[in-house]
Amino acid sequence: MTAGRDVTMTDRAEQFRDLVPWAEGTDPLYAHLCRHAADDPEILALAESIPGDRQVPHVLLAAVQYLLEREGTHRLADYYATLTDDPRAPDENCYPVFREFCLDRTDALRPLLTSRRTQTNSVRRSAVLYPAIAHVAARVAGPLALVELGPSAGLNLLFDRYRYDYDGRTVGAADSPITIESEIRGGDPPLPADPPAVRSRVGLDVHPLDVTDPADADWLRSLVWPAHTDRRELLDGALAVASEDPPRLVAGDLLSDLPAVLDGIPEDVPVCVFNTLVLYQVPDDVCERLATLLRDRMADRPLHWLTGANKLSGGESVELDWMRREDGEVRRDTLADFEPHGRWLEWRA
Repeated sequence: MTAGRDVTMTDRAEQFRDLVPWAEGTDPLYAHLCRHAADDPEILALAESIPGDRQVPHVLLAAVQYLLEREGTHRLADYYATLTDDPRAPDENCYPVFREFCLDRTDALRPLLTSRRTQTNSVRRSAVLYPAIAHVAARVAGPLALVELGPSAGLNLLFDRYRYDYDGRTVGAADSPITIESEIRGGDPPLPADPPAVRSRVGLDVHPLDVTDPADADWLRSLVWPAHTDRRELLDGALAVASEDPPRLVAGDLLSDLPAVLDGIPEDVPVCVFNTLVLYQVPDDVCERLATLLRDRMADRPLHWLTGANKLSGGESVELDWMRREDGEVRRDTLADFEPHGRWLEWRA
């Protein structure tokens, strides 16, 4: 979706520093590792293997966790909540052990650093999609055709196969093996007992992940930060749901291949295109061209676009906007604010 670019060692160091405030308070281990890695020339040199269009610290940390979970016995595992029931807090030995692990395994890490990318599937974001898609579905005739942009493995395309708990109010698929909890911090979101009807679903991603491929599934798990054990549990449940009937995913470019995806849906079927948190990785000019493409398509067919803000606001919340054609004009309104992983939402429609 984005073009590659040269990234200097200074750029890489800044990316690690920028991640520290995100990690503090939610994953002390990653905050500790990023803080030290930003000043470590050898680790930054290793990270040079990561192409310039990717998030350097995320890919490196995920690659380390990916390998570490396969070994399991290295002393670095003592700091990972994913690998021990009683993880050690980051101490003076933590970063040296991490550094040793990385530099001793450069040959194993480099293929991951060059080929893998940040493709998280934060399943709890479906708790934001549930009322948003219900809002759209109430305004169209017939079941929706869903199109997700940047779906990774497409787990959020299956939003209607999960059960939800909003402050004790349970809705969604009653027989689902997982329950997604989210707090409503304001407003009155539409929460129908049964999920909106879905006619079809397809995701468009440059490099989609296959939920039936163990390596891809393990990469998804490695992208979850070690302290986020609840996210890991939800991911595992969603992977189990998806493996029974995987969503259809198309490998393609956000702009050049989206028209063909839309053309594959009958013109009289209402379409809901959505993306929750992917456009912040996309250049502004691409976002503008995408918006133009979808606005033009709204003139030809019933099409709604639910889009997360293309820039994050201090890491605290993301806006979910709703764009559609109404009374001959394209309108854009904010439906909700939500915590980036979907832990809470505030309904604003």
